Amino acid sequence: MIRALLHSCDDLVNTNGACWILALDSILLIPLIFAVFFYPVAVLSGVAVVAVLTVAAIAVVRGVHTYRHRHGV
Repeated sequence: MIRALLHSCDDLVNTNGACWILALDSILLIPLIFAVFFYPVAVLSGVAVVAVLTVAAIAVVRGVHTYRHRHGV
């Protein structure tokens, strides 16, 4: 079955460049798109949590960088 799947992938996707990686990754986005439609509050809260964690991580990295720069560590 995997051999048949890879054979059909060769017919549809040009593997000469790196675009085939994007084509295969786009298949993974389909469940996420459906999740947005069926569970909008959960997806929105998940996006909010990821955004808060990203901002917190950036603040910690900048704080550590500032501390090391001021104290010469």
